[in-house]
Amino acid sequence: MPDLRYAVYLRPFYEMSRAQAEVHDVLERQYGLRAAGNILPHATIKGFFRSEASEGSIAARLEAVLGGREAFEVFNGGVVPFGRDGMAIDINSTSEGTPNVPLQDLHRATMDAVMPLVDPACEFTRKERESAYERFRAHLTLAMADVPERSFEEVLAFVRGADPIGPSSFLADTVQFVAFHSEDWEGRWWETLRWRLLRSWPLAAR
Repeated sequence: MPDLRYAVYLRPFYEMSRAQAEVHDVLERQYGLRAAGNILPHATIKGFFRSEASEGSIAARLEAVLGGREAFEVFNGGVVPFGRDGMAIDINSTSEGTPNVPLQDLHRATMDAVMPLVDPACEFTRKERESAYERFRAHLTLAMADVPERSFEEVLAFVRGADPIGPSSFLADTVQFVAFHSEDWEGRWWETLRWRLLRSWPLAAR
């Protein structure tokens, strides 16, 4: 359906999810920011995508790469800006500052599974098609899309005042497949966004 988009997310551990949601709540109360808080706490593995394939077909391709995959540790790298309209907790690296290989592998496997089913007209996947792997930087979104340019530095400093947000690390043990509906995907999509969890995959204990 044209009004549906999908996404594949890494679910944070409870303590991190709670900390992320708390920031969403405070930013709405303090600055009226709602976009990030309208989505479940997550780390994006594959962002919004449009597909004419059935949800079952997408889930089957994900099952092929997620079934039996081991859980792994994720490290909190602190608050970082994302462009000029978003900010997030950086979880892209290990505690030594090197790339988190299991996380990068999860992203690559998920992209390889999903991309053949993505509609070429998908507005959210255009940039990912150009450099899907090079551009990926794993993060937990704190604010996105609706931070006014005039307020960006103020909001970023405000959020950094709470750093560190959540635990220093957590076990990544669940991947989620989510469907989204919005009345205006080409505009301010977050204002009418609704979502439903389609399926979760537990990652195997190490």
